[in-house]
Amino acid sequence: MPCVSKRNFDMIEQSVSARMPSKIEDPVNRPFTIPLVDFSKYLYGTLEEQEECIQTIMSGFTTSGFLYLINSGISVDELDSVFAQSKAYFDQPLSEKAKFPNDNPHVNRGYSGMGVEKVSNVFDPNGIEQLRKQEPDVKESLEIGSEPGHYPMKNDVNIWPSNLPGFKEKMSWFYKRCDDLHQDLLEAIALGLEIKKSFFRDIKNGDHVLRLLHYPSIEKSYMEKEGAARIGSHTDYGTVTLIFQDGTGGLQVQYPDGNFYDVDPVPGAIVINCCDLLQIWTNDVLKSTHHRVRSPTKVPVTSDGKYAPRYSIAFFCHPDHDSKYEPTVPGEWIANRLKISY
Repeated sequence: MPCVSKRNFDMIEQSVSARMPSKIEDPVNRPFTIPLVDFSKYLYGTLEEQEECIQTIMSGFTTSGFLYLINSGISVDELDSVFAQSKAYFDQPLSEKAKFPNDNPHVNRGYSGMGVEKVSNVFDPNGIEQLRKQEPDVKESLEIGSEPGHYPMKNDVNIWPSNLPGFKEKMSWFYKRCDDLHQDLLEAIALGLEIKKSFFRDIKNGDHVLRLLHYPSIEKSYMEKEGAARIGSHTDYGTVTLIFQDGTGGLQVQYPDGNFYDVDPVPGAIVINCCDLLQIWTNDVLKSTHHRVRSPTKVPVTSDGKYAPRYSIAFFCHPDHDSKYEPTVPGEWIANRLKISY
């Protein structure tokens, strides 16, 4: 992608810093930050620039568990084309999307309609059901997994819409781009942990999930109710997540003070968050932090009193499901989290 210049990087960094609440510290008195990471320094820089980039990544993942990543190799134009295909998918009639439901947590592919999934960190199925009734997640999604042959241990297939020309090709291409970026990112994290650079690559290719998300236009009065959320507070299940946002906003991260703060969209930046398995494997050195999606007050309101729709894309990175790290087996951990959510 076109590289962000030093001047533009400084401007973006100042803008990001201005949005973050001041003097928030984590339990061990390190500043709680969401740093802006110029990933081209790791990919193409000198040894000193690579080390600087790695340390910036670690400063985010050991405090907030979040990063803004720019100069990742995925251009704005490329991302715009993926969002256009995502919108075309969700514009289809419900009857068309519902033909291929996401109804098996071990497969985790297909469509989920409004209120079907309830994302949270509640592990009791009865508790999840109560939350689903009281505070349903106001979104619909499509899960896309690896194609047969990418991950030999799992040969489930994606069911591609037949009436959207280029959809399969675009999403398959984007899946590969995200996978490549996540592998580079995990290499940098391994170096930051002072372990072998290829440590996470040696875990093999996991069955990652590309999730397209649509948050429909919704009554402003509904989202102003206590507890209402597009997606409830939760942590992610795997290693890292790549989050691509439109310009609407709504993503929030929970700080140590218990309050949630906006993770506003930054032009050209990907939001990266650390997930449960990295926190477990590193014995809490890296942080998997609670986050949620709401409709912020600055979101455009339509003439009929509704918040505007929001689109986002997440790439959930998972390790080999059969790699065992006592007492957690990754495949079982992820499947159990998904089973409870639906």
